[in-house]
Amino acid sequence: MSEPKPSATLKHREHYDRAADAVPQFSVLNYGFTSEPENSAVAADDPEFYCLRLYEHTVRDTPLSGKDVLEVSCGRGGGASFVTRTFEPQRYVGVDLSEENIRLARSRAARDGVTFEIGNAGQLDVADATFDVVINIEASHLYDDRGRFFVEVLRVLRPGGYFCYTDGCWADDDCTEELLDTGFELLERLEITSNVLQALRKDSPRRAKLFDAMRDRELREEYKHWGGVVGYRAYNRFEAGQTRYFSHRLRKPR
Repeated sequence: MSEPKPSATLKHREHYDRAADAVPQFSVLNYGFTSEPENSAVAADDPEFYCLRLYEHTVRDTPLSGKDVLEVSCGRGGGASFVTRTFEPQRYVGVDLSEENIRLARSRAARDGVTFEIGNAGQLDVADATFDVVINIEASHLYDDRGRFFVEVLRVLRPGGYFCYTDGCWADDDCTEELLDTGFELLERLEITSNVLQALRKDSPRRAKLFDAMRDRELREEYKHWGGVVGYRAYNRFEAGQTRYFSHRLRKPR
């Protein structure tokens, strides 16, 4: 009798736990965003400029000042640090399945009003109607049940609360109808594939340098595929049109 296969979510948790040890230099784990003109609050000399620009794009025009914000799949806390210092929410809670991501986030970004907890996107340990804003960036494509996650977001938002959501997907996958069926009001939907591709081109030398410093050659190549380096799998899929990238701003009805 064969052993049951572990869930995709658990496999990804193990991957991110290992990555925290292999390449701890990254504080933000996404493919980035750029635009012309840039018009950004991110410091121009920040090494993770393009990754933070994706946060800035995702939450723009959303009222955050004085609000209670939940980020699901917060990673290593770099995005939380930027959002809280720039937009000044009252409370910011980051949740991630990876224990090592949470360890790094707590060591780097935790402060008064900013906390990080281990948690599962499909079963959030959060009471109903607790948050004004939920943020989710480049993570839901890794979940076992994306639809279950959408239901959880709707549950934990207060009436009139916002869901700021960006992710990549296969070219034939459109989650917008799924979001509407869950009960969200759609405020904005943008395809940003070209913005993400351009950000990867600009950021590729930094990413490649960090991966090249790894001792294990095989792991080095694996992480270049994962990390969006130009000429490697993730980048090539976007360039070929096999995958696309969208941002959504949604609201829970009052």
